[in-house]
Amino acid sequence: MSEIKRKSNMEQLQKIKDLLGDRFKENQILSQHTTFRIGGPAKYFALIQSVEELEIICQWAEKKQISVFVMGGGSNVLVSNTGFDGLVIRLLMSKVKRKEEGLECDAGAFLSKSVGESLGAGLIGLEWAVGVPGTIGGAVRGNAGAYGGATGDSVESVTVLRNGKIKELKNKDCHFDYRESIFKANGNHDIIISATFKLKRGNDQELLEAKERMKKIARERSAKMALAIKIEGQEECGYCAGSIFKNVVLTEKEVKEFKNKFPAFPEEFIKFKKIPASWLIDQLNLKGKSIGGASVSYGHAGFIINNGTATAENIIMLVSIIKQKVRDHFGIQLMEEIEYVGF
Repeated sequence: MSEIKRKSNMEQLQKIKDLLGDRFKENQILSQHTTFRIGGPAKYFALIQSVEELEIICQWAEKKQISVFVMGGGSNVLVSNTGFDGLVIRLLMSKVKRKEEGLECDAGAFLSKSVGESLGAGLIGLEWAVGVPGTIGGAVRGNAGAYGGATGDSVESVTVLRNGKIKELKNKDCHFDYRESIFKANGNHDIIISATFKLKRGNDQELLEAKERMKKIARERSAKMALAIKIEGQEECGYCAGSIFKNVVLTEKEVKEFKNKFPAFPEEFIKFKKIPASWLIDQLNLKGKSIGGASVSYGHAGFIINNGTATAENIIMLVSIIKQKVRDHFGIQLMEEIEYVGF
């Protein structure tokens, strides 16, 4: 690198530092920002609180040919212990605004906040998301869902930064599928800025039922999580990233054929046309299976727990073993729901 180019790069970097102040860091340890509590340093880490800042730092990254990763709440992510040789962005924009029979939510807003705002506005449709730890951006990107609902079901439009320009995509443009979207498929080609949700105005009875459903879901989610992260034989709890694997989506014919081949498969699961990954893992008696500081949860076979000493490599090796055993026994190829960063 010539001295002139090196000096220019230093000047550009200094401008970013001047713009963001202590919200811009070098060699930031990412384990502090993930629910797995695993991850080495990001070369650059930026907390962004406006669209203008986002545009500026993305322009800088593009000029320097730096890889960019946008981190939401830090769940559903496994970061390499060697870190990420690029720029990690975390969006601080977190406004949630009522919009007729819907909500307009910044990408940095937590999904649980949007659930509360919707119910407060007399709107229903997001009850399934109560207690979900992720952000709106992450939920849209991964089409997060639970209890029969999914983010993409309610999305009306998504505003993104694409190739340096602000663009609005309609629901059909997002290509939502089970735990998938165009945003996830395209890596970080699009950075989600906000999303608008189209909901339904509930009458008194519907709102009452929605509140009761939310209470039930919150209780179930809390109990399941408390059991899932409990370390067997110890008082303390571990760390996890949520469900490691996607459930297996089949046609009605395929799921019935699976039931005939494996009679232990619960009859009530057939109507969902999905095989829970946790059920497959549980059937192979893999609960408690450990590598280093990582182990399959005793409380929920779909979770892998970090006892505080696990490395990313421990997690990956355990994932590989689970996938191989499920494939050998059931003839099913599990796919990860978590996203790998820095590998």
